[in-house]
This record gives sequence, C-alpha cells and structure tokens, in this order.
Amino acid sequence: MKNTLKISLEIQKFAKLQSGVFSLSDLINIIFPKNKAALYRALSQIIEAGILKQFCRGIYVTNDFDIKVLSQRICPSSYISFGTVLSDALIIGSMPKYRLMAVKLGKTSTYADKRYTINHLGITKSLFKGFKNENGINIATPEKAFIDTLYFYKKGTKFSFDIYTDIDIDALDKDLINNYLKEYRDKKFVSFVRRLIHE
Repeated sequence: MKNTLKISLEIQKFAKLQSGVFSLSDLINIIFPKNKAALYRALSQIIEAGILKQFCRGIYVTNDFDIKVLSQRICPSSYISFGTVLSDALIIGSMPKYRLMAVKLGKTSTYADKRYTINHLGITKSLFKGFKNENGINIATPEKAFIDTLYFYKKGTKFSFDIYTDIDIDALDKDLINNYLKEYRDKKFVSFVRRLIHE
C-alpha cells in the first residue's frame, strides 16, 4: 500500500478529472490496500489530513467538489431538475449554492453534510423522461424542470423561489411542455400547468 503522501498526490492528480468526487472503488484503485483493514486505515488518515471527507456511504469528496457530479455519482440513474436547471437557463434567479434537487425512480432520498444537501425526489417510470446527458450528467430540459417543480410543489415540496411570480414562463417552449403533459394522468395537475402557461 502507498503511503499517505503518495495517496494524497494521486488524489490531487485525479481530483480535476473526477470533479472532486471519488467512490470507494476509485480510492481502492489509488490506494492499492492489502486488505480491508489497510484500506480503512488509509481512508481515516486521508480524512484526518483534510484531503477528502466522506459525504455519504461509499462517496468521498475534496473541498471544491462539483455538486452536480456528486449527485450523479450517488445515483447514476437520476437527473438534475428543478431550480438548478431553471436558474442555469436564466428562467429564475440564482439558486442556493449548497442545495441541489434531482429526480430518480422509486423512493425519495436525501443526502447531506454540514453544508450541502442533495434531494433525490422519487417519480414513476412513465414520468422519468425529458432529460439529456451533458458531460456525463443527466440534466432535465428547462420545460421538464418546470413541470417537475410544479408536480412536486403540488405534492408539498417547498422551493426557494415562488412558482407563481419568479419563473419567466415566456422563456419556456409551451409546445414542449404540452407534449410532456401527455404522460400525466392527473387531469387536475395538467389543467393547473396549462392555466399557468397560458395566463
């Protein structure tokens, strides 16, 4: 097994390529431990030295990690949506730096440390669409992010922006929104969205 200095140098070497996010298997390939005890001893030393910190089970990050990459590594089948996408598309104002919300299949999950919170909100398979992969990260179209926001708002999710006043609806493709809405069986929800986009 390599010593802590060599491990630190290799982590720094790969940090940019990894966007500051390392899985346990990534670190095993860097550390080359003889056994599990050696692995966890090395991890403990790396964390104590401030080189990495554990964000959640099996995932470690540097101090300047990319939260979007972290979200994708935690749940590779998720896609980033909601305010993060709307803000990046200049459809709402800026979003809190330390919170990211994404969509996944199945049950909702939350991951957090002292500063960052990642919410993966669960959705059914028929509604799990409307995203594309950009540089290894699944990201919703602004129109799907808008619908996701309204869908979860109706389910009681709170957002840092007002859905009625803070979204520049004119910047969205209404035909694309209506196309996505064909997958939604809840007629009240579909009517709610259509009222908003045609007001």
